[in-house]
Amino acid sequence: MINTKAIFLITFIFTIPIFGCQPAKLSAETGTNPACENPGWFPTEFGLKDHHIFWHDGYYYLISIYVPPDDNSPFVQDRFAYARSKDLCEWEQLPFVLSKRVPGRWDEQAVWAPFVYYENGIYYLYYTGVTEDVTQSILLATSNDPSDPSSWQPQEMVFQPDHPGMAWEEGEWADCRDPAVVKIEDRYYLFFTGRDTEGAIIGAATADKPTGPWEDQGSILDPEINVMLESPTLVQFGNFFYLFYNLSRVGEHYRIGESPTGPWGEPIPFQPGWAHEFWQDPQNNLFTSYLTDYTASIRPLIWDTSKHPPNPIIEETSKYFFPFIQSK
Repeated sequence: MINTKAIFLITFIFTIPIFGCQPAKLSAETGTNPACENPGWFPTEFGLKDHHIFWHDGYYYLISIYVPPDDNSPFVQDRFAYARSKDLCEWEQLPFVLSKRVPGRWDEQAVWAPFVYYENGIYYLYYTGVTEDVTQSILLATSNDPSDPSSWQPQEMVFQPDHPGMAWEEGEWADCRDPAVVKIEDRYYLFFTGRDTEGAIIGAATADKPTGPWEDQGSILDPEINVMLESPTLVQFGNFFYLFYNLSRVGEHYRIGESPTGPWGEPIPFQPGWAHEFWQDPQNNLFTSYLTDYTASIRPLIWDTSKHPPNPIIEETSKYFFPFIQSK
């Protein structure tokens, strides 16, 4: 049992982590919302999968794979669900994002795994584009005003893996998906999942700009033979880096390392949920959102500093944390 006084201390001394969505335009005043006891987006007419949450001009925005009712096939997930909220409980559903499929493009069949990175007034939306042959690539759209769903403008394909031993070929099923982008010092890191000749991997690519060009650095974990590695995300706390990812049919795990590409310690289970994302509120408090039965739950992320390295913990008791997230 974690002492609540220790929780508050950890919250106040928390140093800003490195992860893709940095707070922007911090204009909202904060107040209380006693009714906000189960934060998250729980739509009933469709489902959510891989998603991301970011802050813009008084609202939290959630963008997610759209799962049609009665059909959870990944090949019909051809648009992004989009909503915004002032308190992480009540969500205003907005028009779909990137819902137009164009034959011949890298995303002609489906779009998966959105991830938003903000820098210098531009929001960068990285996502997986899927062709009719299930060839997967990392694509990019940008916006100067994400309050307007139509403002997201597709750019070019930005990444396809090419490191030695990579099992990726245009025109056939080729795994390259689930992008996450972070900036560490003066370098950008793009994490992705795929396969090489030895099995499923989490790979990394680096660039000098958020638009690339990206240089494939290859796998940062030993390949897995019988499962797929999915949804990688990187968080930094102190001098340690935490690589979160999902093992298909097994569950969420994380590993700890001293650099953004490892080497990594042994995998540690991380529950509840799967496909965890990590992001900050306007006060720089760290949160995680995760999938539970095609909906997105939201909880604070805290650190048990009695361990070395500190262990991340999903805080299930909201009363100590959620009073400060409601906008007046």
